[in-house]
Amino acid sequence: MTDDILLTNATVISLDPRHPSGTAVGISKDRIAWVGDTKNAATEFSGRYREVDLGGATVAPGFVDAHHHIMTLGFWMSQINCGYPQISSITEIVDAVAERVRATPAGEWVLGRGYDDNKLAERRHLSRQDLDIVSPQHPVMIRNASGHMSVVNSFALHRAGITRDTVSPFGGHVDVDASGEPTGLLQETAQELLGVPFLPSDKKLLRGYLKTAGDAYLAAGVTSGHEAGIFGPAEFSVLQEAWADGSLALRTYMMIRNPFLESLEGVGLFTGFGDDRLRVGSIKIVSDGSLIGRTAAMCSPYEHAAEDDLGLTMFTQDELNDLVWRGHSAGWQMAIHAIGDRAIDMCLDAYAVAQGRQPRADARHRIEHCGVMRPDIIARMSQMGVIPVGQPPFISEFGDGFLKHLGRERSQLTYPLKSLLNAGLPACGSSDSPVSSYQPLIGIQAAVTERTNGGQEFAPAEALTVEEALRLYTLNSAYAAFDEHRKGSITPGKYADLVVLNRDPRVVDPATIADITVAATIRGGEFVYEAPL
Repeated sequence: MTDDILLTNATVISLDPRHPSGTAVGISKDRIAWVGDTKNAATEFSGRYREVDLGGATVAPGFVDAHHHIMTLGFWMSQINCGYPQISSITEIVDAVAERVRATPAGEWVLGRGYDDNKLAERRHLSRQDLDIVSPQHPVMIRNASGHMSVVNSFALHRAGITRDTVSPFGGHVDVDASGEPTGLLQETAQELLGVPFLPSDKKLLRGYLKTAGDAYLAAGVTSGHEAGIFGPAEFSVLQEAWADGSLALRTYMMIRNPFLESLEGVGLFTGFGDDRLRVGSIKIVSDGSLIGRTAAMCSPYEHAAEDDLGLTMFTQDELNDLVWRGHSAGWQMAIHAIGDRAIDMCLDAYAVAQGRQPRADARHRIEHCGVMRPDIIARMSQMGVIPVGQPPFISEFGDGFLKHLGRERSQLTYPLKSLLNAGLPACGSSDSPVSSYQPLIGIQAAVTERTNGGQEFAPAEALTVEEALRLYTLNSAYAAFDEHRKGSITPGKYADLVVLNRDPRVVDPATIADITVAATIRGGEFVYEAPL
């Protein structure tokens, strides 16, 4: 355990209405022991302690990312970065692939990630022909920023046996050109035809990815995260090994993908097993696709599209009802990826059926992303107590594409924030990293400004105050993991998980919140990150 610490000369944003502000925080071992004014510390925070003068910096609760993929982030960091603004055209992607090909033995995969066709100069997806020019002897896969689609070259198509005669799998689509030949674009479950795992299973590699991404998160002020989908046993093992040897960077709440539900049913495991560092959380289900890829399941067609362009569902309603019932009846919190309003309707129907068969108080079932909303959906979620877990950085990073695909009217309740809070819903802040930026300050800025990176107003009526935005990434996200009594505010008795910022986000120009520096991150009373001088 750490020694007692007194943080002084600070601006404290506690998010606790009982003592909302102060200039000092006392830490005893791994817990917050006292919050008040520096001048009163000598009499109110007694005992032996080490004083740390923060020089006027701002202290807030440590950030909680309610939906991320930490090992995938580490994996993506090892790939070609095709994201905007680092890369802004297909030509630049091809040049980057050519450079990686020269350093890769023939026959081995060349992987890239993060392109957004809405931001490329050509305003289109890559094609296999684009990649073939520089990769005649390597399979190449460039994953879209959404993670829900990829573009591959001809070598990769041939290796996977994908031809003009290949039938698209349920929940996926093999894109073809006017002559019926594959273009190289594989959407949703069609990516599985490649036989390339979303994440490698080699435990040594995974430990490296976990370390790389964990360090990045600590530097961003994040102390807890909800891992949004354990894909395989190696990931679970790696997290457990890091927990056992004390190297796990974040307090981690694990969502386990639904293919493992049958095995978990066999041992009787359910939500809550574990401790304050690593805990079994939800059963995670993916019910539809992505919005920027136009595969999210919609009630009405996308803009400038055919009447049947309504996206993709991964399950029938009966199949989804069955999965939810199995998890719900066994004591699991359920967390369903649903972006389009049709998918959200299906999730709420499934939750209603399960609760009707076996009412459970405080189940806290979740909808991950919860993108395209309607007033009736918001009212229904509030009545049912379903938690919306959204991604504020999507507003800035993908908002231009949302406006294009949905039109301005529907976008006004796409990833809404103020409307959810006004309905009494504990809207959560998250990144879906590596899909969008893992730094919470970027999401907080987006929630406050409601502006896209292209400079457009997105949904100005949904803009939050800074303190409301901070709650998305602290108290509300803690609530989504049954942790509101342990973290999320600077309250005596809670974990001493804190972020130290060089400026107060409440008083700076909202358009510069993302530029605030994380000076230090404290987890359990220990300084786990300090910015270089």
